[in-house]
Amino acid sequence: MACCTLHFHSPALMKACSMTVIVPESGVGEPPFPVCYLLHGLSDDHTSWARRTSIERYVANLPLIVVMPDGGRGFYTDAVEGSAYERHLIEDVIGFVDRTFQTIRERRGRVIGGLSMGGFGALKLALKFPQLFCSAVAHSAACDVRRRVERLEMAAEMRRIFGPSPAGGPNDLYALAEQSAVPARAADRLRERG
Repeated sequence: MACCTLHFHSPALMKACSMTVIVPESGVGEPPFPVCYLLHGLSDDHTSWARRTSIERYVANLPLIVVMPDGGRGFYTDAVEGSAYERHLIEDVIGFVDRTFQTIRERRGRVIGGLSMGGFGALKLALKFPQLFCSAVAHSAACDVRRRVERLEMAAEMRRIFGPSPAGGPNDLYALAEQSAVPARAADRLRERG
């Protein structure tokens, strides 16, 4: 297994970006490999999963590529005023990974997960792009962005990302869950956990 930091240009963000990638050792499975995208939280960056967890040890003998991109403080969303982190991940990161590594380039070969802001991003992206991900997991996800827009210490930053009223918008997890093929019970459970 190799753990590396890759630097690449993101057309969506119009800047150089980084990601941490874990690739299987030679002899561990046969390519093409599935990819797990792990998204970091608000106060972290692309290095946090490798620095703060045992992810390398957990995947050491698995035929799996793990990609940990940098999502800034953008909630993996195309901001109302600012950067296009959703497009960055969907187009630039996945595109770069599929061009650079021997991956399974279809839904069955991609999973997405995240922590806090990254948990929100993982759920949102899986709901918006079900054709890209076969599974999603969220740890301590920041699901209810409506509350964050109302918190004084975060209001300006959150309004710049989500707009003044995110309820029912393109980044509202509850609205996305209700519009998706997810049964109504799942949308209700998501709302309860908010």
